[in-house]
Amino acid sequence: MDLALVNCFLRVAEFGSINRAAADLEMTQPALARRIAALEHDLRVQLLVRDARGVRLTEAGVALANGARPILRQAELLRAEIGRQVKTQVAIGLPFSMNRLVTAPFASDHLRTESAVSLRVYEGFIHHLREWAHQSLIDVAILDDRDDDSSQLERHPLIREQLFVVGNHETALSLDRPIQAHELGQYRLILPGRPNLIRLSVETYLKQHGEKFRRAADAETLALCLSLVNDGHGYTVMPYCALYEFPSLKGIKAAPIGDLSITWAMYINKARRHSAGVRQTAQALRAAMTRLVQDGRWALAQVIDEG
Repeated sequence: MDLALVNCFLRVAEFGSINRAAADLEMTQPALARRIAALEHDLRVQLLVRDARGVRLTEAGVALANGARPILRQAELLRAEIGRQVKTQVAIGLPFSMNRLVTAPFASDHLRTESAVSLRVYEGFIHHLREWAHQSLIDVAILDDRDDDSSQLERHPLIREQLFVVGNHETALSLDRPIQAHELGQYRLILPGRPNLIRLSVETYLKQHGEKFRRAADAETLALCLSLVNDGHGYTVMPYCALYEFPSLKGIKAAPIGDLSITWAMYINKARRHSAGVRQTAQALRAAMTRLVQDGRWALAQVIDEG
C-alpha cells in the first residue's frame, strides 16, 4: 500500500471534499481523484462516495481512516530517525479548553526558540485525545487523571482545579461564593453530550448528592455553550482554564462549585519517552503549566506534587 496515496485519502476524509483537499495539497482535483482511484484499485474496495455535500466515507473508508493515521505517524518517525533529520518531531495533545491559557502561549514560546524539536500540536475533546494517545499519534498528552490500564502510557498528575458554574449577568453567581450540589441541581444546564468529561463529572457529582441533572440543551462547543448561557437559556459548567480571556466573558458570571474539581495529568508515550525531544517537550510543558498556577493566572488551581 502506497503511503503517499493513503495520506491523500486522509486529507480528503478530513476536508470532506476532493476539491478542498486538492487545494490544500496544492494539486489539481483530477490528479487527486486519480490517486484516490489508484488506492481503491490497489485495495479492491470503494473508499469514498460522492454526495451533494462533497464526499463521505464508506465502511471500508472509515476503517482505513481509523487505522492509517498511527501507521503514517510511525512512518514519519522512522523516516526522521533513519534520515537523521536535524529536527525531531514531537506531537503534543491538549484539550480545547486549554487553548488560551496553555496551548497557544506554549506553542508561541516554542516558535520563538531555536529548538531542535519540530512541534505538532493537536487540540480536541478529551476522549479523542485519549484515543489518539493510545494510537501513538501523540507523544505527550494532557488529559484528565484516571487509572489507565494501557501499558503504552506513562502518567504524571499535574494540576487540580475547581470547576465553575457559569450564568449570564442577571444571575447571582459570584467568584467569592462557592455553590453546593443542591444549588447546582436547580440549574438547567447547557453542556456537551456524553462522553464529554465535564458532562460525566457533573452527572456523577449530582447523582452522588441525590440531585438530578436538569438538561437545558446539548451544545458541543465552548463558544456555543457560553453564547446560549449569555442569552439566558441556562447555565454551563467548565474549568477556569476554559474561561481564561474568552472573548464573550463580558456578559457572564461564574462561581466555583464547592467540592467538584478536575485533575489534569500528563501522559507520555512509553515508546517515545527516551527521545530527548519528547523529554524536553514534556518538561517544558510541565514547567509552563506550573508557572501559570504559581503566578496566579490559573485561578483556584494547585500543583500536584508527585513526590
